[in-house]
Amino acid sequence: MIPGLENFPGDVIHSSSYKSGKSYSGKNVLVVGSGNSGMEIAYDLATHGANTSIVIRSPVCTCTIYFHWVHERKFLV
Repeated sequence: MIPGLENFPGDVIHSSSYKSGKSYSGKNVLVVGSGNSGMEIAYDLATHGANTSIVIRSPVCTCTIYFHWVHERKFLV
């Protein structure tokens, strides 16, 4: 549990309850975590016009699809 969360006036939901970013358009939204669900939710929120931020506890490595395509074929990047 996050200290002070009980006093937060906004919505707090778990990823399992998330349906769509439509109702968050124009709102500030914080996604906690960068796992598959967190990243997909953050992307969905952003595409629906939410001001989306992500907080994570440890570094992540992100690569483009192009990077994976080139790397799998053993070309130089």
